[in-house]
Amino acid sequence: MAKLIAVVSQKGGVGKTTTAVNLTASLAALEKRSLVIGLDPQCGVAVSFGLDRKDMNFGIFDVLLNDASILDVIIHTEIKFLDLILSNVNTSKDEERLWDVVREDKFLLKKKLAELDKFYDYIILDCPPSLGPLIVSSMIAASSILVPVQGEYYSKESLGSLLKTAVEVANKYNQPLYIEGILLTMVDSRTNLGRKITQDIKNTMGDKVFATIIPRTVKLAEAPVLNKPIILSDINSRGAQAYLSLALEIVKNTTK
Repeated sequence: MAKLIAVVSQKGGVGKTTTAVNLTASLAALEKRSLVIGLDPQCGVAVSFGLDRKDMNFGIFDVLLNDASILDVIIHTEIKFLDLILSNVNTSKDEERLWDVVREDKFLLKKKLAELDKFYDYIILDCPPSLGPLIVSSMIAASSILVPVQGEYYSKESLGSLLKTAVEVANKYNQPLYIEGILLTMVDSRTNLGRKITQDIKNTMGDKVFATIIPRTVKLAEAPVLNKPIILSDINSRGAQAYLSLALEIVKNTTK
């Protein structure tokens, strides 16, 4: 049975897609059958692998709106054990239709993803930066949520409303849903602010905060431009080692 983790944040620019892509790649490096699904219409997952979503014949849009088989939209990568499904939402009209469909049937995404259960160990959802209907559907489908929080004050402040939404979804639709962890990203431990935000979140969230902290590095910032996960561009970099450490934490939590 696949463990399905939704990477969620109501704020953009916190390393959400970077985390979804590099976590999935790191799980694959640990020989876990892994799939990352780009649900964000901006589809940073495609960019991260050098793909143009406009060249894709099928994607998650067809699965949810045109009843295409989800097995037919899987893309295999050069990394063994790592597959992709892209968001092929190309217009604002497409995006509005998608939101309407998942608003009307909150369990549609869950039903579609159930077809993948026996093929993967981990399925990672890169969700759009909002608290809209696609986030709710993702939380209904997921085993757990992973929340990246940038090491800055305004990022920390948005955490409360997101977690409140997760609790509401769990109570109404998906009782088993739990917090996989709060992931501190883009942390500059050399600054007083970086250290203070890190400590504040740890004090507030306790053991819900991952031991792994993702540092602010040039290598991670450059990885999407190189069209590959950080473990392929520089596996010895601090960023690559941090995401491998995160993958190990998650695997350890799964086996508890």
